[in-house]
Amino acid sequence: MLLVRKSNTSQIRSISQISNKYARLSYEIPERYQNAFYLANAAFFDSTSWFLHRAYEVAFPALKNDYRSRFKDEAVGDRRVHEKLENVIEVLDQCNSIIDVRFPIRKDDGTLELIRGFRAHHGENIARSPCLGGLRIDENITRDHMKALSLLSTMKNCCMGIGMSGAHGGIKIDPRKYSKNELRTIVDLYITELFNKGYCGHLDVIHPDINTGQIEMQWISESFAKCSGQNMNVAAVGKPLAYGGLEDYEKTAALGALKALDVFLEDVPTMDYMKSNVGMKNKKFIIQGLGKVGRPLALMLVEHGAICVGVKEQDAYLYDSKGIDLQELLKHKDETGSIERYKLTKTDNPDSIFKEDCDILVLSACHKSLVCYVAREVKAKIILEASDGPTTPTAHKILTTKSKLVIPDIYACSGSNVASYLEYLRNLQQMGVREETILKFSNETYGKIIEKISMEDQKQMAGGAHSKNVHTLFAPLDFHTTKSTIECIFTEMGEEILKNIRSHRLGTDARTAAYIIVIKNMFEQIYNLKKLI
Repeated sequence: MLLVRKSNTSQIRSISQISNKYARLSYEIPERYQNAFYLANAAFFDSTSWFLHRAYEVAFPALKNDYRSRFKDEAVGDRRVHEKLENVIEVLDQCNSIIDVRFPIRKDDGTLELIRGFRAHHGENIARSPCLGGLRIDENITRDHMKALSLLSTMKNCCMGIGMSGAHGGIKIDPRKYSKNELRTIVDLYITELFNKGYCGHLDVIHPDINTGQIEMQWISESFAKCSGQNMNVAAVGKPLAYGGLEDYEKTAALGALKALDVFLEDVPTMDYMKSNVGMKNKKFIIQGLGKVGRPLALMLVEHGAICVGVKEQDAYLYDSKGIDLQELLKHKDETGSIERYKLTKTDNPDSIFKEDCDILVLSACHKSLVCYVAREVKAKIILEASDGPTTPTAHKILTTKSKLVIPDIYACSGSNVASYLEYLRNLQQMGVREETILKFSNETYGKIIEKISMEDQKQMAGGAHSKNVHTLFAPLDFHTTKSTIECIFTEMGEEILKNIRSHRLGTDARTAAYIIVIKNMFEQIYNLKKLI
């Protein structure tokens, strides 16, 4: 049954009560995703899809008007426009492909073990663009996780104006149980399997995620070169500098989250609405997860004047309203491998830390870490999602209903996506590949930055500053260039999110506002290419 939203209230009425002329004004979330809102154990992909389809509800009238303005010559009625757009949404809904590979490795002790891996692509129907997405090594991953993460990858890329569709992959092992030599073999065979089945390469670019970093990206580049016979450094990003990587790439995810938070904290109308002071100084925060993103982010927050009052890890948590010495805590963790037995640390009922007083709650751990029964107790006014999918739909609804601001993952967790795209464009330059096709559907800021970098390269090469080696033909980008790019893109997208919040009267629902940017960018490509329409 179709439902029509009345004005900006939550009141609804049945289609049987209104005339046929207005019967198809609204978009209804598909039933399978409606169910995901209520189910605590809903699939990660379905929960993630609920957020997207919630934004379709809000953006649908604008989509219909945009369609009519672009295709004025088509004599189609409202019902036909509605059906066309619903049909496009349905086509975009699922992953284009997901591969599930299994291959044997011989371990150092001579025994054989069967390894399982995945790679999923999403959003390729939008513009036939190359894919960009992460690779994680984790024994708990599933096909559903890969589907959800590839969808999130598309959303993050579109939100940040990156002209690439989404992807994600994983190797289902606990990396702590394998030697470096065994891990090298596993990554090599995984890439070989992908390559033999049409994945991996300059059209399927891999970046680091959980338990992967520079060394794994180097292995991927070497494995791709071996499989393809091409010495190209575009199969992976987040690589060492010698392989065409960016300086301090590992800081970019934290830097993006920091800038996302800063954009909202510096917005006077938002802070007035939240009844909070402008700026980061003296804001108290609790952080969940001190891993590859949480650790540098926590230190950056302190450097910018915030006060850490709580830390939550898998095995323990710590809260001190007077403030925590992060440097001392991190030293303890480095020495012992855990924050257990550090001063006031507790191990029982770790979720109770969410009930403690603070201004900002930073989520930088695993997906679905903030569920409904926890969300009810959260005292923080601002929740920063510095990881993929940490908040369930029900928890999000509880938080926004309480006028708490959730800065969403597809925005706050996209710093490494921006850096990855910059490295990818840089690698295309190094290989002599024209990047105009990729930049065609990207935010114009990227083109301006690449143009500026090209001019600098020409000046330096004219002076004979660099050798002709393929890895050093162009100087590696310094962190200042990467940092300024991230800050510029995040400021621009953050302002667009704030604009959407106000124009659509979304209150504190920044997530829906961010997804509206995604929808706008996706349909912009579809309309321009006249694809699927």
